[in-house]
Amino acid sequence: MRRASVAAHAPRQVARELADALAPAPDALVIAFVSSRLDPDEVAPALREALAPARVVGCTSYGEIAGAVTQGTAVAMLVDGRRVRAGVGLAAPLSHGPLQAGRAALVAAAHDLELTAEELDPARHVAITLVDGRSPMAEGFCLGTAAAAPRIGFVGGAASATLDLPRGEPTALRTAALFHDGRAWRDAGLVLVLAPQASFEVITSEHMIPTPLRVVVTRADPARRLVLELDGYPAVRRYAEVVRAAGGSGPLDTDLAARFPFAIYVGGRPYVRSVSAVAGDALGLAAAVDEGAVLRIMRPGDLVAQTRGALAGAAARLGPLDAVLAFSCLGRHREAVGLGATGALDDVYASLPMVGFHSFGEQAGPLLVNHTLAALALGAADA
Repeated sequence: MRRASVAAHAPRQVARELADALAPAPDALVIAFVSSRLDPDEVAPALREALAPARVVGCTSYGEIAGAVTQGTAVAMLVDGRRVRAGVGLAAPLSHGPLQAGRAALVAAAHDLELTAEELDPARHVAITLVDGRSPMAEGFCLGTAAAAPRIGFVGGAASATLDLPRGEPTALRTAALFHDGRAWRDAGLVLVLAPQASFEVITSEHMIPTPLRVVVTRADPARRLVLELDGYPAVRRYAEVVRAAGGSGPLDTDLAARFPFAIYVGGRPYVRSVSAVAGDALGLAAAVDEGAVLRIMRPGDLVAQTRGALAGAAARLGPLDAVLAFSCLGRHREAVGLGATGALDDVYASLPMVGFHSFGEQAGPLLVNHTLAALALGAADA
């Protein structure tokens, strides 16, 4: 599995330099994450042209991971078709029915491998998903993909985009997009079903620790991922109270919120919902929650140690690794910045053959979660 990281100055320059570094064979699949500072409508056709006849999939990114974290770059991994067979399915538009679209994309990816969804084997197959991180339908897409093949593992990330742009910059740069078949897709999702010859493992790393503090969502706008009231009070006011009670101090902004996210419980297990914006009386979340939901307040554990342990554990079980495809929540990065831990986290990433990006949400099984590292480790073929 070859990897590449190049500066992202212009779409054609990115495509040309990735092609030179990866030199893909016709049966290869290239997975690319490209800085959203470049127009995705120009990036997608440039990648297809330069890397043809290999297939290219990927998405825009707010920050890229190629060992250490970078920004303003493009990173890519070449999936050798002789060692890992891959099937691809596109779901678009999600707004017409995300559950059905997710299922159809999984079925199409399996069909690309000349299989049915029912024939996918957890010992031989694993699914990778990419979804528009700005779409309110992302949760439904994740549910639909996993429901179509509940026996196999799922891991993925929500495409991210630049958060703040100077005035006058193209509107396209404000949207997240997927790359497939030479086009930039919005309101869409992608499913890759991989059949590796060697061993593989899905990794999920979460370091947040539940507190005893709970709040109830009493008014929300799930379609816009907004929480308007908690426990009958304006959401920001009540959230500030529970953050202080959990040990938080300083101004209530996204940096503080990154350390004290919410979690919903499913089957007795917490799944994190990050606060992505604090605006007026409302909280913006990185994944939707409904009115009536009970949210647990989480506090930070040891981000670096937990990440190191999860990745080292997979490496110990699989032996030498060919690649690690990683989707790390932007909230984790914000937390690391606030803690001054980015260097230590980069060292962990750089110890492995990792390619990935900072995502607006991560798929773990059937759920879209936040503040999580979701990754796929691929063992070396001769291991």
